[in-house]
Formats: sequence, C-alpha cells, structure tokens
Amino acid sequence: MKRKIKMTLEPRSIGAAIKELQEYKKALERKKNLLIEKLVERGVEIAKELAPEDFGDLKNSIQGRTADGKGIIFTDMPYAGFVEFGFGVEGAGSPHPHPEISVQYDVNSHGDEGWLYFDVKRGKVRWSKGQPSKPFMYNTALRLRDEAPKIAKEVFRGDK
Repeated sequence: MKRKIKMTLEPRSIGAAIKELQEYKKALERKKNLLIEKLVERGVEIAKELAPEDFGDLKNSIQGRTADGKGIIFTDMPYAGFVEFGFGVEGAGSPHPHPEISVQYDVNSHGDEGWLYFDVKRGKVRWSKGQPSKPFMYNTALRLRDEAPKIAKEVFRGDK
C-alpha cells in the first residue's frame, strides 16, 4: 500500500498533505484490522482441519474473535489441553513439539498399567495409559505463520 504525497512549502499545500496523511493513517488502520480478521478466519479453518476427529465436539468448538486490534483462535472444550499436550505414559513418550514448552506428564504410579475409565460416548469401560500429544493448535500457528505474508499482500494490495 504505497502512496506518494506531494506538497510545496506553502500553508495550503502543507495542510492538504497533513489531511492526506491522516486519511492514509485511517486506511492503514482499517487494513490492519482487516488483516487480523482474515488471519483469524484462516486460523479457525486450519485449526478445524487439524483438530483430531475422535475427540467429541473439539473440532466444532474452535472459534475466532477479534477486538481492539487483536485476534484469538480458541476452543472452550475443557479437555483440549489434554489433546494438545497429551497425558500419561503415552504423552511422556510423545510430548508437545514446541521447544520452549516443558510439560510434566503425570504418570501417577500408573505407568504402563494405565487406568480404567468410563467412555460416555461409547457407553463402556475402557483402559488407557494416556495419549500422545496431538498439537493441532501449535501446528495451526505454524501454518498460519507461513500463510500470513500472502494474506497480508492480498489485504494491503492497492490503496482502497
């Protein structure tokens, strides 16, 4: 979004240049907000694509919001963190890939013995020793980071 503003050192020309700069600033603000909206929309699409199918309503719960020049992609499912980071022996064996996130997996003396739980969806008792990390949100962030320059070019192309 390039714009040339020409002026002379006359008061009327300087005033016109200031007005044009103010309009340009408003246009940039609109484009910035549009970029945030587009990134959040695309992020929600990616997160829904990457969310594992076998976790209830996780995929359908993914939402995005924008406000005050910021955007967020989230889910309100209470178990989403267990999907993202894994848990138990299986989680410890296949932890979250983010290099700066350290997760302490609670193997809670269950170890390879695991534990029994009632699976409401299937209506029966099941055995588990945990679950490996399925970092759908982390992978969403990586993909969105790669796609962001293209989206930004589309938004900022032209002076509209």
